Parts: sequence; structure tokens; C-alpha cells
Amino acid sequence: MSTANMVGEGPVPGAWDYGRERVAKQKNTIITCAVTGAGLTPSMSPYLPYTAEDMIKQSIDAAKAGASVLHLHARDPKNGQPTNAVEIWEGFVPAIRKGCEAVINMSASLGATAEERVSAVVALKPEIATVIVGSMNYGRFKKAQDQGVSEFKYDWERELFGPKAYEQVTQNTFAKISRMIDLLLENKIAMEFECYDIGHIHTLEYHLKSRKLQGPLIVQFLTGILGGITSDLDHLMHMKHTTERLFGSDCEIFVHGTGLVNLKTAAAGALMGTSIRVGQEDNVTDRTGKLFKSNAEQVQRIRTVLEALNIEIATPAEARRRLCLNG
Repeated sequence: MSTANMVGEGPVPGAWDYGRERVAKQKNTIITCAVTGAGLTPSMSPYLPYTAEDMIKQSIDAAKAGASVLHLHARDPKNGQPTNAVEIWEGFVPAIRKGCEAVINMSASLGATAEERVSAVVALKPEIATVIVGSMNYGRFKKAQDQGVSEFKYDWERELFGPKAYEQVTQNTFAKISRMIDLLLENKIAMEFECYDIGHIHTLEYHLKSRKLQGPLIVQFLTGILGGITSDLDHLMHMKHTTERLFGSDCEIFVHGTGLVNLKTAAAGALMGTSIRVGQEDNVTDRTGKLFKSNAEQVQRIRTVLEALNIEIATPAEARRRLCLNG
């Protein structure tokens, strides 16, 4: 296997070399399933998982349907409110590990400090954890508008999408990002860097100029959030070209679009040669008036599209090999 070059010093020559494989050739598409998140809520869909039982079942079923990576958030099992409590994470992550071969990718997005954000990650040691690499005005109120939901079952939902939603700014300072990266490097946990806009890619370059990763760079484009870049094809191509210009063509790029364009954006990403993300975190609606009934249904839908286009889908073993994970 080739040795990881210092990121930020221009294109990396050659390609990651795994025996006789050359990853510089057309890569199989890795499907990530974002099983649940922090932005959509139980009042938007009765199929959104938030209890441990539902998280375990929907995650394992999504893996069986073709997802090689499972991106996870934790929620209070009583009302679905997002949480980073370690005991909640412990209620479903070990069972998912035991029940399928998929790579576990834990969100590290909740908490005022870097230490709070990575606390559950450090405790459970997933193969990958996420680092958001930029701040922005976050129009989460639009998610409720897009879903056509104005009445909410729980008080926390009403507060989430109430007047305070118009004052929401994601706080991802340079200091916080730097500390999170260092903590995850110390704990030997691979990172997926989440970019909501083109400037975040340049912010990522700044942070990685002085650090050496132990495997290929993993970048996730999160598009379609009001306040960030949209999911239009020209924007996706611009982000891809910028990432490859700054970091070389060997980085592992994942693409997803928020809302109803989620599956279309995933298909576009696969056609561009990137890996993709679908799931109930990003979209619960199949079409107007019709909800997806599970994460597995979304994974199977995009798998059908990719197979019809003769796009090969990566297995969990291939994903681990490409991402240089220990399993």
C-alpha cells in the first residue's frame, strides 16, 4: 500500500495501491445510508427511526439492501430529540456492529465544544466520525416548509422550527475544527469532512496543510441546505473539481442532496464517479404525498438506478479497503 502523502501539497501522484488493484481506475460506488439525523423530526414521518430498536432494524436492513456505510445520529427514544448522550449511543451501535458488516460512521455534530462533540465517538470508537468544516446561516425552517409540516407533536420540534430557527448559525470555528481533528487523530478514528459550500473545501485545505492523515481524504458534500450551496449539477461538478485540484484525485468524495432531490443528486454523483449518500436523515419523502417507509427502501431504490446504469456498487469489504479502515 502506498504511504499517505501530506495533504495540501498538491495532487498526490499515483493511486492507492491494494495488491493488484489500482483505485485510480473507475471505482465502484460506495453507498452511505444516513439512517437518522438531527434536522428532520418524528412529526414529519412515522417511519423516521429514533428508538434503539428501530435504529438497529433500519440500519441492518439498509446494509442488507446495499449500504456499505451507515452514518448514524442518536436521538432520545422517548421523543426523538437529537442527543449525544453516550448511553443512548450504546443502546444501538454495538447491536448494529454485530448485525451487519457495514462501516459505522458516527456524527460528531452536537455540542458546544470539540470535546463534547467527540465524546460519544471516543467512547464507542467507530471506524469513521464526521467533522463539519465550516460555519453558515442554517435555514432549518425550510425543512419543515419543504415537508409541508406546520403542526408538531413534541415541544422540542415546535422550538426547533419556531422563531429561533431564523437565528440559527452553525458554529464551526477554526479553533473548534482544529481541535476536533486533533482529537480524532489521537484516537486513530478516520474522519469524514462535511462541506456545505465551496468555501468549506478551502477551509479544509487550511487545516490539513499541517497534518498527515493515515488514509485517503474522505469528503462529504452536503448540498441543498438553505444557506449553503444547492444541489445543482454545475455546483456538484465545481465542488468535485475544486476538491480534486486541492487534494488530488485519490480522495474519496461522497455526494448527497437534501430534500426531494436526494435520490437525483445521488444518481448524479455516481455518474460523476463519486460515492453517494441517501437515507432518512436527508429526506423522508418519496414524492409529494408519499413517504419512504424505511431506509432500506431508499437504498434499494438508488441501487436499482445504479444497476440499471451498469454502475458497480462497493461491498463493505471494498469500502474498508478503499478507505483504509481496520474493520
